[in-house]
This record gives sequence, C-alpha cells and structure tokens, in this order.
Amino acid sequence: MKRVLSIDDEPMILDCIRETLSGAGYDIQTTTDPRAGLARLKSDEPFDLALLDVKMPGMSGFDVYREYRKIRKIPAIFVTAYPGSFNMSSDDVVAMWREEFADGTTDIVYKPFDLDVLLAKIEALVGGPEGPEDEA
Repeated sequence: MKRVLSIDDEPMILDCIRETLSGAGYDIQTTTDPRAGLARLKSDEPFDLALLDVKMPGMSGFDVYREYRKIRKIPAIFVTAYPGSFNMSSDDVVAMWREEFADGTTDIVYKPFDLDVLLAKIEALVGGPEGPEDEA
C-alpha cells in the first residue's frame, strides 16, 4: 500500500484528504506542523508521496520540499490557494522549476480542488494505491 504524507495548516483540508485517500486505498498520514512533517519525510519512514501546502506558518511547502529532497527523492504535489505562488517572477520558484520541478515528480492543485483531480494527480505520480508487493 502506498504511503502519503499530507502537510497542511488547515485541519479541515487534511480531514478531506485523509478520508478521500484512505477510501481510495492509500495509507495517509497527516500533520498541521510543517517542521514535524519535514522530520518524518527525512526519517526512515517509507513515504511514496508528499502533499505540501505552500503557505504555512513558520515554514512553507517550498521549504519543506527543498529540505527533504536533499535526502530523499519522494514525489510531491503542492496544494495552494495562491496561484501567484508559482509565478515565474520569483527567483526561488524559477530555480526550483529548472532544477527540480521539471523532472516529472511534482505537480500542483489549487484550492478549492476537486478530490477526483487530486486522486488522478497522485496516481499519475505514484501509480495508484497498491505497491508492487501488493499486486497480483
């Protein structure tokens, strides 16, 4: 079973994501604390995907992504209510796009999002909820 960690400072968003992904067969873990989420992503816990809210207090989803990708190459989907977060005028975003985002292991959804669209994006990155060891 594929494991997903969702980090978002909005508990209601996490509840919707948890319910949808667990119903689809994923092992979903959540946290509202970006630093705690980063620690989990950098640990030996086997996550297949990270869902990262972009704007959170104390640490952005971009910051979490940059830090854990130094250690592990787990795919990510950024979840944001701010389309401007991905404008190409930000030097940080331009550098991340060229160095990381263009490798096919990242995507984005804008709040409010359709849960079916989120599931489709997750499946495109990790191949669905079943791992190779679970397939017949």
